[in-house]
Amino acid sequence: MGFTKIQDAIRARDVASLKVLWNKLVPIWDDRTFYDFVASSEAFSKLSFHHREVFGQVGFGTGGWDSDFPNSMLEIFRVVMTNCDEDQRLIVGGAEQVPRGLWEHAPSNLTHWPAGTTLASLHSGGTRPGVARIAHADNGFEITDVWGVARRYPAVLVTCQGWLLTTQIRCDESLFSYKLWTAVDRTRYMQSSKTFVMVDRPFWRDKDPKTGRDVMSTTLTDRLTRGTYLFDNGDDKPAVICLTYSWMSDALKMLPHTVEHRVRLALSALKQIYPDVDIASHIVGDPITVSWEADEHSLGAFKGALPGHYRYNLRMYSHFMQDDLPAHQRGIFLAGDDISWTPAWVEGAVQTALNAVWGIERHFGGRTHPDNPGPGDVFAEIGPMELPD
Repeated sequence: MGFTKIQDAIRARDVASLKVLWNKLVPIWDDRTFYDFVASSEAFSKLSFHHREVFGQVGFGTGGWDSDFPNSMLEIFRVVMTNCDEDQRLIVGGAEQVPRGLWEHAPSNLTHWPAGTTLASLHSGGTRPGVARIAHADNGFEITDVWGVARRYPAVLVTCQGWLLTTQIRCDESLFSYKLWTAVDRTRYMQSSKTFVMVDRPFWRDKDPKTGRDVMSTTLTDRLTRGTYLFDNGDDKPAVICLTYSWMSDALKMLPHTVEHRVRLALSALKQIYPDVDIASHIVGDPITVSWEADEHSLGAFKGALPGHYRYNLRMYSHFMQDDLPAHQRGIFLAGDDISWTPAWVEGAVQTALNAVWGIERHFGGRTHPDNPGPGDVFAEIGPMELPD
C-alpha cells in the first residue's frame, strides 16, 4: 500500500512522489469500504469478529471507527496518512474561533483598504441576512435574501452545506451542470449527536477507595452513550461532561428526544458502567444538546464519502477550474469542507477557499505572481487524478 512512503513524501513535501503513490491507491480503494479493508487485512483476518467489534468502538479523536465502516477506504487513508487523528488540541471558545478570527483579523499590509481594516468593519459589524435565492442576472448574479431584498454581484462564492442549494436556497438549474448537481445531491452527510452537562467540579478525579483509581474517566462503549468525555478547568471549578457523543444510527436514537430525556438515557447507560458514581448529583445549570442532522442549516455533521464517491468529490473540488465551462456556468464558486477531500477538518475548508479565490481572481481577469503560482496554475500537474465515468 505504500503507507510509510506516502508519509515520508508528506514530510519531505515531495508533491510529485506523493501524487504518484496516491494515484495508485485511488482506483483500487475507492470502491471498497473501510470494513472490507479491516475484515480482509492480514492483521484482522487472524483475529475473531469480536476483535473487529472492539476496534470499531475505539475509533479516533471523538468518533468510533465502526461509524466509518461503510465509508470509502480512501476517506480513512486520508485521515491516517496525514495524521489528522494525532496531536489534537482544545480550542478555547470552540472551533467557531476560526471564522470569528477571520472576521476580526486586522492586517497591516493591505493594498486596497487602510491598514487595520477588518471584514467586520467593511460590513459595519454585521453579516447580511441569509440567502434565499441565487439567479442569473446581466453580467453576473442576483442574490435575494430571506427578506426579499435582491442585490447583484459579478461573482458568487457559496460556502454553505451543499444540500442547502436544493433545500433552502432556490437556485437556477442552469447554474451548474447536471453532473455537478448530481455530485452535490449525492453527497452523504454523517449524523452526529452530542449532549453536554455542566457539573460543579471535576469529581471524576476523586479516588475510588477500593481501587485507588479515579472514580470515572473518558468512556468508550458499545452502549447508547458511545463516547463520554470529561472537560475540567481546574480543581473546585465548574467542569463539563459530554455525556454522549454518537454517530450515525446511534445519533438517530437520540433524534426524537428532548434534551432532558437524552440526559436521562445517558445517565442510565453510564450507571451500568459506574454503579457507585452519582453523576446527577453534580449537575448544575441546564444541559445542552445538538443533533446536526436536525439543524436546518447543517443537515448533518459532515461528509463521509461512500464507495464510488471519488468522482462526485472530484467534480465539486475541481469546479473552481472554469475555463472549459459554458459562459452561463462561470462565476459561481463552491468552497467548504464538504467540497474538499478532508471533510470535518478546517484544513479542507481553507484549501477550497484558496482554490475559489484563485478562480474568482481568474474570472475577473487577474493572475497570480509567477513566483507564487496559485492552485489553478499547477492543477494540470498536481491536481487529483480522474477516474473514467
